Amino acid sequence: MGASSTCPCHHFSSSSVLTKRTIAFALYALVPLALLHYLLSLPPPFPPPPTTTGAPSTPSPTQQAEAPAARCDYSDGEWVRTTEGPRYNGSSCGETIKAGQNCEAHGRPDTGYIYWRWRPRGCALPPFDPAEFLSAVRGRHVAFVGDSLARNQCESLVCLLTSAFPAQLVRGAGGGDGDGDGDELRKFRRWAFPSHNATVSVFWSPFLVNGTERPKSPAAAAGGLDHNRIYFDQSDERWAAEVPGFDVVVLSAGQWYLNSAMFYDRGAVIGCHRCPERNRTETGFFGVFRLAVRNALCEVITRIAATSSSSSSPARPRLAVVTTFSPAHFEGEWDSPTACVRTEPYARGEREMEYMDLEMLRAGVEEAAAAGADARARGAGLAVEALQVTRLAAMRPDGHPGLYTRAFPFAEGTRDRMPNDCVHWCLPGPIDTWNEILLQVVKRWADGVGADASSPSP
Repeated sequence: MGASSTCPCHHFSSSSVLTKRTIAFALYALVPLALLHYLLSLPPPFPPPPTTTGAPSTPSPTQQAEAPAARCDYSDGEWVRTTEGPRYNGSSCGETIKAGQNCEAHGRPDTGYIYWRWRPRGCALPPFDPAEFLSAVRGRHVAFVGDSLARNQCESLVCLLTSAFPAQLVRGAGGGDGDGDGDELRKFRRWAFPSHNATVSVFWSPFLVNGTERPKSPAAAAGGLDHNRIYFDQSDERWAAEVPGFDVVVLSAGQWYLNSAMFYDRGAVIGCHRCPERNRTETGFFGVFRLAVRNALCEVITRIAATSSSSSSPARPRLAVVTTFSPAHFEGEWDSPTACVRTEPYARGEREMEYMDLEMLRAGVEEAAAAGADARARGAGLAVEALQVTRLAAMRPDGHPGLYTRAFPFAEGTRDRMPNDCVHWCLPGPIDTWNEILLQVVKRWADGVGADASSPSP
């Protein structure tokens, strides 16, 4: 279900692609000259800083008050072994976890993949603390919007929280496993945490904007639509209509843009990927994925700004988070028995990131930054952050269900063709780290909101 976007802003421009390429070629030509100039003009090295045996100087109270909290780059680091296991398992949170991602329940024999922690280079990442998260969102609504990886992250968060605090599933009970045609109930679930009057929801929106999905069932696809249709000038009202009730919204999508699709804007075809129609030129999906993130964020900003302007009360602080693209790890054919059988992470520097993954990461980070500036300019009371997980996710080929997307896949022996899931993440598993980082983002935002509320008016 969709409606004309409330955003006054963003439409597709094919000319921008050519312009960007021209600028890129010019920059590449200038880089060697700039590097030569830099090397010839380097100053002599700085002398080493003086050492002191005295006590370090103490900043003045004014300096302490003005110093902002350090912002950590959690995306740069390495995976290190740990002896501490996860806060939950496939049994304790089995009602929440999608069956195909409950690797323990499906018989995955190795457990080494759950004994790794992410260690950022320049700072510490504390283990997830359910009490801290729920305290930061007390009385608030946290919503995940996007594809099945958004749901994967949402279910991870619910499992982490319910390891310490009970939750009530108040919407979406039943309804299949959430991926079949018509499994709508599980695609729109909501949990209430009475201890903190907090709510966590998930909204299925694989394109972030309005679109028509091709049926998953081959039989249904053979009788009708065999590709996706995506409408970039239309909001997906299944989630957009509920934006005024969100306090924290986490947007996460990307994998569906790799499928065959036609792209539309204001009634006209603007491109296609793996073009299903004759006489169409392949345009790829980088540009339209960026446009989808931009328009989804614009929808959030516009609807929140409209809510704030119609109220006499001060704007309620909100937070929007863009979880960046999560790479897949297929090696060879998707249905090969060895498509993703690695049992350890890649070491730092062991494997270069794919060009596609970098471009999708870039789109998420840049659009989040631009939306944050737009929100501030419009006084929407909305902070926008990028949750950069692409690099650390790319290093975890061992964390996917793989063959164990189906229960006990070797019960009848090994076959030549066996389906794998090398996209989603086992629960518990590496995706729990996404929520450890999300906790730090939410805490920083909540602390800032609290500081603003307690500051005296000028």
